[in-house]
Amino acid sequence: MNTSFFSARIGNLALIALVVLMLFVILDQAQGLFAPIISAIVLGVVLAPFCNMLERWRIPSAAAAMMIMAVFLCAVALIYLIVEPTISEAIRNAPIIWSEMRTLFESLRGAVEGVQELQETVADALTDGEDPEADAAAVPVPNLLDALTYGPTVLGGVLIFVGTLYFFLATRRDVYARVARFIPLMSEALLRDAEVRVSRYFLSIALVNAGFGIAVMIVMSLLGMPQPIMWGLAAFLLNFVLYLGPGLIALSLLLVGVITFDGAMSVVPMAAFIFLNMIESQFVTPTFVGRQMALNPLMVFLSLVFWLWLWGPIGGLVAIPLLVWLRFILSGGNDDNVPEPAPLDEAA
Repeated sequence: MNTSFFSARIGNLALIALVVLMLFVILDQAQGLFAPIISAIVLGVVLAPFCNMLERWRIPSAAAAMMIMAVFLCAVALIYLIVEPTISEAIRNAPIIWSEMRTLFESLRGAVEGVQELQETVADALTDGEDPEADAAAVPVPNLLDALTYGPTVLGGVLIFVGTLYFFLATRRDVYARVARFIPLMSEALLRDAEVRVSRYFLSIALVNAGFGIAVMIVMSLLGMPQPIMWGLAAFLLNFVLYLGPGLIALSLLLVGVITFDGAMSVVPMAAFIFLNMIESQFVTPTFVGRQMALNPLMVFLSLVFWLWLWGPIGGLVAIPLLVWLRFILSGGNDDNVPEPAPLDEAA
């Protein structure tokens, strides 16, 4: 009897593991389809309280969804207009940046054994064996064929994202009802509460990141760093990707600091950013988000690692909202560590 019971249990676990593995393979192989769909649904969950607010003003669901989506797309376009000149300038100055980094590596050559060999290997890989001093303008520039090849894929992903976001915002109540019929454990009330929970968490983090970005912009301006507005915007956006985002900004500040300043001043921008990030992560975020909504650091790290490995930067953006949503759903809405959801007016 016991043997039969354990055999059945092992069989069920093996079946579950096989289904999960197949799901991961599908998500990986069909990234171009599922990544924009899931990203749009996650964003739709975050923006849903705003849509609810418009609907309470007697605005039809379709019109409310269109208004929310239009505001979001305008914000994306504005961010692009702010960031694009800086990115273009960085691409044009890539040879100068590489030359400055070579100088930095050479100054540190005697400090660590084997640095010279590593630097030469990297230089050969980047320049295909040519002299890096000759003309470092060997930065690959996409040609017309590359644009024609990748253009339809990018455009298709954007269209899938926009379409999914609009229809999810406009019909999410019907979606919740259908999900509840197919999965009895997920009631409509539970899905609506999870929606509010994710939105409140994400909007709280967005508020913290906005203040963090403003602080970074002010500090970089006082230090004389070029493009302080861009650094503040980067801090706001990349801070949503925990751990990895701040790390990328710190590394970028080090590179630009080496190019802009001399001596010890070259590391001051990075040190100032790390100090601000420590204040934000240790004091500001716990105060605004609250200890009850704090996530387990190990689960956050593993979620980021998994989704970054699966979908790259897009995975890093959806990792935390999905973790918050799954945490609430799996608890059945009765997690004692999670406070009761706020009214939609407060969440918005």
